[in-house]
Amino acid sequence: MKKIAALKLAMAVCSLATITYGQTVDLGLLGGGGVATWSVQTNTQQWNQSLGVKYTRQGCSDTPAGCLSFVKTVAQSDNVRVTLAIPLNSTTTAADARLYSQLSLSAPFLAEVSIDDFVDQYRALSKTSSQPAAVVGEVIANLKSVNRNLAFGATIYEDELSGSALLPSAGLPAALRAEFDYIHLFIHYREHGLNYPGYVQLARQMFPRARIVAGSYAYDRRAYVPCAPTGPACTEQEDFDLFKQSLTVQVREIKQGTVDHIEFYPGYFGTESQWTGWSNPRECAPGDLSACIANTVAMRGAALAILHGSTPPSWTQLSPSGVPPAARYGHSAAIDSASHRMIVFGGTSWTNAFNDTWILTNADGQHGQPAWIPVVTAGAPPAASYSTGMYDTASNRMILYGGASGTDVWVLTNANGLGSGTPSWIQLNPTGSLQNLPTVLTDYEKVAYDPVRNVMIVYDSTAGVWTLSHANGLGGTPAWTLLNVPANGPSGRAAFTTVYDPGSNRMMVFGGSGGGTDFNDLWALENANGLDGTPAWIPLPTGTATVPSGRSGHMAVYGPASDAMTIFGGIGLPAESWTAAHASGLTQPPVWTLTNSGVPVPDPRVWCSAVLDTNSFSMIVFGGLTTDLVNTVVVLSPVM
Repeated sequence: MKKIAALKLAMAVCSLATITYGQTVDLGLLGGGGVATWSVQTNTQQWNQSLGVKYTRQGCSDTPAGCLSFVKTVAQSDNVRVTLAIPLNSTTTAADARLYSQLSLSAPFLAEVSIDDFVDQYRALSKTSSQPAAVVGEVIANLKSVNRNLAFGATIYEDELSGSALLPSAGLPAALRAEFDYIHLFIHYREHGLNYPGYVQLARQMFPRARIVAGSYAYDRRAYVPCAPTGPACTEQEDFDLFKQSLTVQVREIKQGTVDHIEFYPGYFGTESQWTGWSNPRECAPGDLSACIANTVAMRGAALAILHGSTPPSWTQLSPSGVPPAARYGHSAAIDSASHRMIVFGGTSWTNAFNDTWILTNADGQHGQPAWIPVVTAGAPPAASYSTGMYDTASNRMILYGGASGTDVWVLTNANGLGSGTPSWIQLNPTGSLQNLPTVLTDYEKVAYDPVRNVMIVYDSTAGVWTLSHANGLGGTPAWTLLNVPANGPSGRAAFTTVYDPGSNRMMVFGGSGGGTDFNDLWALENANGLDGTPAWIPLPTGTATVPSGRSGHMAVYGPASDAMTIFGGIGLPAESWTAAHASGLTQPPVWTLTNSGVPVPDPRVWCSAVLDTNSFSMIVFGGLTTDLVNTVVVLSPVM
């Protein structure tokens, strides 16, 4: 056995010793769906109990009566509900579907009848039937003819979501796709798993009524497909690491309610060496069986740890290619999570102020080799420190506000460098009466952006709240408005942080320093953009006894989908990170967790930048001041 396989096998055994067999996965963690595996009867009972298996998926090409007789035994012995995968053809499937509908009335364990490898089977059907969509429509109608609650599902892969078989012009009409109840969304290529949230969105657009089941290949896939469509095969370590990262993303999708449950393929949990698939050289290369089994066992141990929520965030220092920006602090940064590109502007060193623009590709370190690119722009703002950068996904523009010397607003077109045209800095000329203009930016002032209404929010803890309409320079003339906000909010303070939730229209303020005191209070400004009602300050109580110490000069990022804020660093503090779940306080008090205690982490730093890649759940920190100025990039992942 190869050393790496032996090492990972030992790691898996260690992780299983930490998570006791019989300790069931918290289904509250996974939402209402829980865990499914193919062929649950091939798993050991200990594994089924530890995983909390609630469903099994079984393939069967026998008659409906024969298939139900078989799965009834499985359902009763393992106390699970069943998804049955049947063949799709023009001769028997529709008639069988009607029988399944009738028989299911006396088979309450049968939850769903599905078509595995749907696109391949649909293409094969197209060769034997002139109206394949009509066949599928008849299957669905017959399946629900007697039992309306019997679900219909299909397995789809990420690389098929834009394929011709699913498009209305050549394949399934939109009205028919709207009849699917479940989509079992599996990932063919390991590297694609990190973009699972994007594939979920595509699947939900294509199948608007369907619940999404997160399919996970919990076995060594090196021989089956390469890491990426045009790349080489995964190494053992890549296959193992990408599996863990992808499953972590899928579990977070379940927490956020966008995915129903996890489905593992194949079964054989605890009996990995007995899987009949190993005899297929496409599943495991000849002579490599021991490594295939060891890698699979290690994946199952890692999966159990991830499902139990025992995988803490960890830090990674990136080593980007290319010449990096000069070391700096007080710069601004924004990120396009879809392309994983971080845009950096300005800042200052001990002797120079900068007005340069940079892009870091693959900034989360999980989608290829990161690389620094100096951006040659048309025009540029003046050299600035302590300005605030915000990214607008819809327009691919970076919005830049102010700095230590002014309240000017600039936008960078084609900010991620992937669109057409040279990236260009354009200064906006907002309207507004003198009393409506914000004060010159000081360290008492922070900025947030509402991408839904295209509104920038400027908060000065000593002077008030302003909004700027049409903040990305599109859709109308930008205009400043001074909001009428009661003066019962946070006390005057400097070096605090703000984050914004566009869903609840709340801006959250944390920490800062004033009057010789470092604060650790958390506030929410409801109706923060001034468009949905009168703004009002709400002090947010904490739902935990343990909270971060008071701090200033720290960084904060926020994930609207999870309603979680993560903070990092601060003046005179170790490089620790904390996460506040329910950060907006909308549904319940925030709950603080020390997400990384400082080992191993970068040096403590202040006046750095921090952005959140919402697709890979990564907080990316660049530059700042430690014992000296730095230009390093460190990533904390996964964060909520």
